[in-house]
Amino acid sequence: MEKRKIILDCDPGVDDALALAYAAACPDAFELLAVTTVGGNQTIEKVTRNALDLVEFYGLEVPVVKGMAGAIVREPLYAPETHGESGLGSCVLPTASHSVEEENAVLYMHKLLMGLPEGEKITLIPTGPLTNIAMLLKLFPEVKEKIREILFMGGAACGGNVTPCAEFNIYVDPEAAKIVFHAGIPLVMCGLDATLKCCLTRSQVLKMCQSGNKVAKACGDMVGFYLENTANKYRGVASIHDVVPLMYLIHPEIFTPKRMILDVDCSEGVSRGTTICDFRWWKHEEEEMTALVLMDADSSKFQEYLITALYELGETLKGGE
Repeated sequence: MEKRKIILDCDPGVDDALALAYAAACPDAFELLAVTTVGGNQTIEKVTRNALDLVEFYGLEVPVVKGMAGAIVREPLYAPETHGESGLGSCVLPTASHSVEEENAVLYMHKLLMGLPEGEKITLIPTGPLTNIAMLLKLFPEVKEKIREILFMGGAACGGNVTPCAEFNIYVDPEAAKIVFHAGIPLVMCGLDATLKCCLTRSQVLKMCQSGNKVAKACGDMVGFYLENTANKYRGVASIHDVVPLMYLIHPEIFTPKRMILDVDCSEGVSRGTTICDFRWWKHEEEEMTALVLMDADSSKFQEYLITALYELGETLKGGE
């Protein structure tokens, strides 16, 4: 398996927390160069605090860098009803001893990308609003040559969650999404069509909460809040959206991708934030269709790979104590 150099741009957030755990559990697949934060699930201060605590809790030794507090044009929008007052549900982690980097995440990513050896490229994995990535591409277009691809959690070919037609991350900053979609960089959209099927059941979460494995228990506590205090309780499962881009890199065979051209509605109408997925291959040249959209996923395989990874990370950290 090829080891990818990645930057995880996130807004922890329950499912971001599990994405960080999955990255930490797969050191042979990922070389995590930095964790950057963006306002989204909670305020920039809270998500950055969470990122610091999670990175140390999972035994990662990577810089945490605070990014944009809110959308490029619009007022900030958060989701405390989904992720709790702290952003991590009712889970309380030890306070990290490390501090956030002094530089803004956009400037930090620029410096990191431009400092890569000749011929090396990075995969960007945004799991929150695309504000940091859009600012990076707009201010420093020269970095495009250093980005292999962008795998982002967001959007939907059909439907939405924050509105009937818009997914939260895209709805929060549709202008940023438009900049990223039109940057000419290969994209993989890990949207609701696939991520809603990448879930943990109530029984699986309960077993994690009762576990003596510290990583599994912490993740179970976080997902338990997400499951019992949101509309997920009526579904009986909790979708772990933000793990999907990472799992796609390791296990692409469990997903069904379709090549498309992406755009986004930036209007103030009822369709604001809608991801427009044009799959009409007969109307476009092949090189124009730069995006893969994940349309389906194998739920049971997702559960198997994620749960195994969380327990293995806990055992690894236990062995190092």
